[in-house]
Amino acid sequence: MARPRSAHVQEVKTALTARLRSGFAHPGGRFLSTRAVAQRFAVSYQTAHRLLAELENEGMLRRQAASGSYVPGKRAALRGAQLIFHPRARRKGSFGAHLLELLETALTAQGIAWVRSWPAEGRAPRLRTDHYPVAWECPPSIHAAAGARRFALSLNDRPPVGLGGTYVDTVTTDDFSGGACAAELLKERTGRTDGFAVLGGPADDPRSLQRIAGFRAHAGVTRVAHADSWFLEAGREQAAGVLAGKPTGIFACNDRLAEAVIDHCTAAGLTLPPLVGFDNAPVAERLRLTTIGIPWRTMVSEAVLLIAARLRGGTDPARLISLAHEPIHRLTA
Repeated sequence: MARPRSAHVQEVKTALTARLRSGFAHPGGRFLSTRAVAQRFAVSYQTAHRLLAELENEGMLRRQAASGSYVPGKRAALRGAQLIFHPRARRKGSFGAHLLELLETALTAQGIAWVRSWPAEGRAPRLRTDHYPVAWECPPSIHAAAGARRFALSLNDRPPVGLGGTYVDTVTTDDFSGGACAAELLKERTGRTDGFAVLGGPADDPRSLQRIAGFRAHAGVTRVAHADSWFLEAGREQAAGVLAGKPTGIFACNDRLAEAVIDHCTAAGLTLPPLVGFDNAPVAERLRLTTIGIPWRTMVSEAVLLIAARLRGGTDPARLISLAHEPIHRLTA
């Protein structure tokens, strides 16, 4: 006569069943292995094997010899990547355009199909059911994918918080750390620790706020101004005010804003203070601008690996990859 099942073993069976019924187990996706069940729930290998066999007999698992256990159902076939970029990436010379070009070139080189989508203002484009969403500066698309429990990739941003974030792969950088890098560069160039000014992006943009916070944590600031947008025209409206206090150095939270400071100094016949930008957009090379570079090519390489894995049917938990910045020293500015 078989011994009655212990309370602990029954709890393990209940936990495995709940995991399979939670809605987070993807059809066709790999489930916990026998060894993983034994280690995670502190049961013997034999007990783990028996529990998985029971779940298979109940139709809740599909087991394959020498391969593992899988969630029943057909895995959704993906034909390629849907690249969803903010319309700012249409602007020639912007880092959004640069990132999109690098990504499309890398995907094509790897034989990965892609389609491009442009969202309307404040709205997400329709997500293609047979494509893996890859978004830059389009949070509604990322939230829509996460809400539908679909995997997606967010570039140069943070994943959604909560359960939705478990579906969103992310390749990004730490804006706070980038701001700190800018502070260190200016302190090295000036021999000063304070008296700096900051020209930030929109006052409600988390990236700008984090860059400014990182800078202020490592250097003294006498003035902070916020442009209404990240573009050159908005930066020009704030450049005179930033320079009025004769700062010992200036941190511009992106390279277009740095260009606005340079343009104002040139037009007004002023000596340009030591200046550090952010992003290493194509304009930074033309201006010979010292800047805190986002490692665009590394970001694209990591993104392509994630895209390829999802297109192969990968259902591993979402990954958050945070890349270090690349301080770019140039001769002027």
